[in-house]
Amino acid sequence: MEGDSQTPRAAVIVSKVLEDDDLLVEILLHVGFPTTLVRAALVCKRWLGHASEPAFLRRFRKLHPPRLLGFYIDDRYCDSAPPTFVRMLPQPAELSAIVRRTNFSAYRRLSPGMLDCRNGSVFTTLYTDKSALGVHRPLCHGGGLTIVPSLPRPLLPLGSSCTFRQVLSKQGDGLSYYYLYVESSNQEYRMHVYMMQDGSWRRHHLLDIGQLLRPRSKPKAVLVGNKIYMAAGPTNIVVLDLKTLSFSTVQLPQGVEHGSRGTTMLSRAGDASGVYLIHVKEFQLRIWLRKEDNWLLVDSICLHEMCANLRKSDSTIKNGHNVLLMDQVVDYGDFVFLQMGGCVLHLDVRCRTLRKVYEYRSTHLGDIHPFTMIWPPAFPTVKYESCKNCNLKKKDTRKLMDCTYVVNDMGGINYLVSSACFKVL
Repeated sequence: MEGDSQTPRAAVIVSKVLEDDDLLVEILLHVGFPTTLVRAALVCKRWLGHASEPAFLRRFRKLHPPRLLGFYIDDRYCDSAPPTFVRMLPQPAELSAIVRRTNFSAYRRLSPGMLDCRNGSVFTTLYTDKSALGVHRPLCHGGGLTIVPSLPRPLLPLGSSCTFRQVLSKQGDGLSYYYLYVESSNQEYRMHVYMMQDGSWRRHHLLDIGQLLRPRSKPKAVLVGNKIYMAAGPTNIVVLDLKTLSFSTVQLPQGVEHGSRGTTMLSRAGDASGVYLIHVKEFQLRIWLRKEDNWLLVDSICLHEMCANLRKSDSTIKNGHNVLLMDQVVDYGDFVFLQMGGCVLHLDVRCRTLRKVYEYRSTHLGDIHPFTMIWPPAFPTVKYESCKNCNLKKKDTRKLMDCTYVVNDMGGINYLVSSACFKVL
């Protein structure tokens, strides 16, 4: 074994490094991916304690935001075709096997359609002889497809109709689902809000919003904390507080309008502290944050030169007079999906780069559902032998960068071993 050639002095040095809690935390902080962190935590109870500590996880997330693995798009040239999953390339080798589990080919006969995609869970409609709902967790081993009750249909009075409906998700101890159903009658509007509890839909609230503002289905509503933010009228947002069961209205920043389509987008703040408004007009994109009852302009990006350079390098992109926002619901991060000339473009907000990631196969412009790495990571419950520190034995091989371990003295945990950053021998 390669480790037999290591000198006792080198083994002592490595052992001292790993027994230093501060150094160990810094090593774990730079492993790269949540999947890597989970596997590193399996080494021993001490490593698990550091990796699962809330303060450490906050530092880890700041350094490694949930990675964009790809996106689903309902670009249906055939009614029975499932949503297409498009990988974001390049992807590290460690994530390639994970990404391969994201397609819907196994459910093709059910004609799945997308309703919501968040934190590794995909909420879909399924059609056989009747419609049903399913939650697909492709990143979880054995996650498969969980069938859940169909969306409720409130009994509407004569003359009323459904303006729009949308599934919303909320991240807390787990993933919670809400269902927003907007009813209209004689220019008056009511919002039916349901929540999934114990495997069934329960009515959470019924709210009359009268004739004040006309709710809009585009851009999509978002749920941030206990508040639903929904576009309304040309220049407003309706805010429904699920805790106080009240609503209020927010005026868009001066000069900003929702427009017909693709001009505004609402995005959740990652810490649930507020909501972002992304606005694009011609080739100018601006990002606003709503916090403490004020709009704060946090970024402004001119897309004209980036789009011109992209068209020069890729002749398949048709010349467009402007760019539009794809209809998407995400936690605000470092990316935005745009559309121009029959193509989907990925804008890296931090790096100021723009690239084509998809070309439409039909004239139908489908919704896009970004798919990111799960956060926070789920640490398994592992029974370790009682020990103060890790037992460092010659037959153990512990690896960090590729996150594969063979740990023969720690509960019989075995993982495939490949190239390593370093070894503890």
